Amino acid sequence: MKKKIMTMLMLLAVSCMIMPTNAKAAKKAYIKTATGSKATVFVGKTLKLNAKTVGKKKKITYKTSKKSVATVNKKGVIKGKKYGTAKITMKASGVKTKKITVYVRKAATGIKLASAQTINFYKTGNTAQIKATALPGGKQMASKTLTYKSSNPQVAVVNSTGKVTAKNGGYSRIQISTTARSGKICTKDVDVFVYDGFDDVCSETSGSKTTFTFNPNWKSVTIYFTSQTGKQYSYKVDSIKTEFNMLENVKGFADERNGVAVSKDSARKANIINFKIIETGEDYDVLADAQRYQLTFYKALNNKVTFNVEK
Repeated sequence: MKKKIMTMLMLLAVSCMIMPTNAKAAKKAYIKTATGSKATVFVGKTLKLNAKTVGKKKKITYKTSKKSVATVNKKGVIKGKKYGTAKITMKASGVKTKKITVYVRKAATGIKLASAQTINFYKTGNTAQIKATALPGGKQMASKTLTYKSSNPQVAVVNSTGKVTAKNGGYSRIQISTTARSGKICTKDVDVFVYDGFDDVCSETSGSKTTFTFNPNWKSVTIYFTSQTGKQYSYKVDSIKTEFNMLENVKGFADERNGVAVSKDSARKANIINFKIIETGEDYDVLADAQRYQLTFYKALNNKVTFNVEK
């Protein structure tokens, strides 16, 4: 009896020693990629597979099923040629073959609006729907998703589908954008004017740049410039619609009002005008936009520029 027990114990010990060896031997080498089993490549762009063998150090060879759709070089770099689908096969001696599916898509080229790029609200609470489409559109794109963002949520808010709601009087800019998944970030702006309660100049500051938006229905706006000495000078815009066109198209010296001159250097880019306090020489470069009734000042103002509105 004791002899049988000893024999069984010895056989059990031997099997325990053999089993890990067999399990280790059963594990096969394979090819691993950073992309998994699927990948998206955009036309004209490249994607590196970063493939390597696991379990054996072997050289990998690559082959594409459709050279007209996607090519692959000896380093495992795929290049998208045209819209379609291709299979990339990776082989290595003594290693399990791996295949991945490559979808070649067209990157976004822009955004198309179905209606005008300006929304006018005459009453707060009203809504409007922005209808926009990512281009080139269709199944050739990896993603047609668009995002919407308001530059001034106090004036107008927008939801994820492009529905705009007027909140308070003033101006806001809705920026529509494609996503990174589309292959290229493209943007388009929609201007929003809420005239109900638009009783003061609307301002937006970004860094040293400040943009002021005016209500085109106002009778006039007086711009006050405070000099380094504390003395105030003014320039009156008598008719918003008429004079904004004049300011945008200034050539050379335009005019002088209450000690402030307006001019444009022909060497400067379009629509950049200059307000200059004649007595002190202090000046401000300004972008005049007659479509949006905006003046954008290109340096920090520190409350040196103020406005008075006559409705």
